[in-house]
This record gives sequence, C-alpha cells and structure tokens, in this order.
Amino acid sequence: MLTIGNVARRAGIRPSAIRYYEAQGLLRPAVRGANGYRFYTDDAVKTLLFVRRAQSLDMSLREIKPLLNMASQGQQPCSDVKQLTRKHLKEIEGKIRQLQALRDELRTLLRRKGGQAKENEICPIIERAAAGTQSHRSGKAARLLY
Repeated sequence: MLTIGNVARRAGIRPSAIRYYEAQGLLRPAVRGANGYRFYTDDAVKTLLFVRRAQSLDMSLREIKPLLNMASQGQQPCSDVKQLTRKHLKEIEGKIRQLQALRDELRTLLRRKGGQAKENEICPIIERAAAGTQSHRSGKAARLLY
C-alpha cells in the first residue's frame, strides 16, 4: 500500500491532482487508514501514468474517463483510443493549415511598405491588409487567427 505522497512521486504529479482525479471518478477511491491517511495500490500509479500520457496526447479527462471505465471492466479500449486519435489528428491538421495560412499572411505583411496613414488609420500595414484578407476566411479560421 502506498501513501498519496508516494503515489504522487511515482506518477510525477501533485497529491492535490490525485485527490482531484479521485473526486472526478478517474481513480478508485483510496482505502483510508485508521489515521485517515489515503492508501493506494500500484494500480493507482499505473492509472495515473496512463492519464498523464493520454493528456499529453491532448485527450481531455472527459475523453479519458470512459477509457478507464472500460479497462476497469476488463475491456481494452484500444479501438476507442484509435477513434479519439483520429479525431484529434484531424483537428490538429486543421489547426496546422490555419497556422500556415497565418504564417503566409504575416510574411506578406512584413513585405509591405507602410505608406502614409490616412486620417483615421492606426497602421496602414494592418488595416489595408485586413480589408483584403478578411473576406476569404471562414468563421473558424477567423476565430483562430483573430
């Protein structure tokens, strides 16, 4: 049996995170000793390492919880993990395209000369560029870029 401090060190997280994961149902409740201390098994460390790794792959706790539930019922959630991975990969590829478009636009801005500002302009480089590029952006791209 491991104390919360030992589990935290092994999993590389803070004890408060362990309590949070327990409260969210991602980690089985700890056994309480007579002194009120929480005691965990090695399985808790394994679960927490899985959670950390899944989070590093951009999975949310809401996405991770069903995977853990399946595993606790003796099922391997690998097909669900692949489905989530496909979804995240598609989102990332979309963000990369949007960032590449932003990079191209910023490069274009850097090549432009400022010229004289009109009476109500703050900076003609930005204002004249925005007038020409805003119309071709989709709503989603505009939210990311602005």
